[in-house]
Amino acid sequence: MAQVREGRVERLALVFERHHLHLFNFFLRLTGQRGLSEDLVQDVFLRLLRYRSSYRPGAPFAPWMWQIARNVHRDHLQTLRAHLPLEGLQERIPDDLDGAEIHLMRGQDAARLKWALERLDPTKRELLLLSRNPDLAYKDLAGLMACSVGNVKVQVHRALKELRAVFMDLQGGLS
Repeated sequence: MAQVREGRVERLALVFERHHLHLFNFFLRLTGQRGLSEDLVQDVFLRLLRYRSSYRPGAPFAPWMWQIARNVHRDHLQTLRAHLPLEGLQERIPDDLDGAEIHLMRGQDAARLKWALERLDPTKRELLLLSRNPDLAYKDLAGLMACSVGNVKVQVHRALKELRAVFMDLQGGLS
């Protein structure tokens, strides 16, 4: 990104190759729409290019990029004025080694998890998805959320607890 900042904008293609899939999956889990997720990824890269001068060489790239991604999503929600349902969140290819029952159970659990995620407040859903991103440590999340690492850990814990409760409710209280 430092090279892009210095005017070698063709290097953004390499940044795109490395990060577009992570961004796409993040947006897909937030919006549930493939086309919209692709558009949001494109918006992120347009903003990376537009705001390249705000990138500080030597600073970690991932938190800067994820902050831009959060801003793109937030701007989308403000324009939309309503959150979209998570239809078709996962397209899982069954493992040939799985038995039919195991595959069915996994599919049901994945569907319940998808619906449980949908029922969370969008801010909590975003936090959970970002906290599971391997590019972001808790200290990076703390920077994104403008709070302490301890506060991020508490927020993630509470969001997971709420997700677990919703998931269990969808399962009929069974564990």
